Amino acid sequence: TRKQKRRRWLKACVAEGFLERCRRPTPCSAMAPRSMRRPCGAAAAAAAAAVAVLGLAVARGVAWVLPGPAPAVGRRSAAALLTAAAAAAGPLKAEASEAAAWQPDEVLRAASVVVNGLLRPIYAVEAPAQAGDYDRAAVRARIERDVKASPVVVYSYSLSPFCTQAKELLDSLGAKYTAVELSPEWLPGLLSPEGAAVRSELGAMTGQTSMPHVFIGGKSIGGLFTGTPGLVPLRESGELSKLLKAAGAL
Repeated sequence: TRKQKRRRWLKACVAEGFLERCRRPTPCSAMAPRSMRRPCGAAAAAAAAAVAVLGLAVARGVAWVLPGPAPAVGRRSAAALLTAAAAAAGPLKAEASEAAAWQPDEVLRAASVVVNGLLRPIYAVEAPAQAGDYDRAAVRARIERDVKASPVVVYSYSLSPFCTQAKELLDSLGAKYTAVELSPEWLPGLLSPEGAAVRSELGAMTGQTSMPHVFIGGKSIGGLFTGTPGLVPLRESGELSKLLKAAGAL
């Protein structure tokens, strides 16, 4: 009988672990009733359909309870309401989860302590030496124009993992920023004369010659882990989003 067939099909599913894996493309027993001969993944679709039906019922119920002429809430209009709500909530959820998912690289954090502690004095001497003679007034005027033209400016090396992480952090928050790529890296032969001049002048203006060098609202906040106080310390203290909003970057 139909009931016996259902019982035999269920026993076969349990025996093969079908109910636990729930990934097999076909039923584990050919004796399944016709209405049940479908992949178990269809259970998810059935649940989604049930939610949609519930949404329709709620929409119709609200329309009946509200005073005044009851608006016609059909399947299409209710579905449109649900789709619009999902579309409105989707970007917010995605943005929040992306920002929460971003985590600083702890190896880079440790390396930044070495760079800031040991190499900073060397960079302070090396940067102007590498830049040589340049028009300081013109370069400083260019930097001032850059930081005024955008709510956030990131002076960066395209191959630097520190710079990459800084831009990823800003991207995860949805911040608007301008990246000024000085060169692939600071090493001689890779840093152009123009990039060397900007790097040297940034050092003269702020005391920092390492990249990334981030300006928010026209003010230098340092690099990724260090500076005044740096992107990651600002994020961990909860102040980064406030600064970005105040600058108009969010």
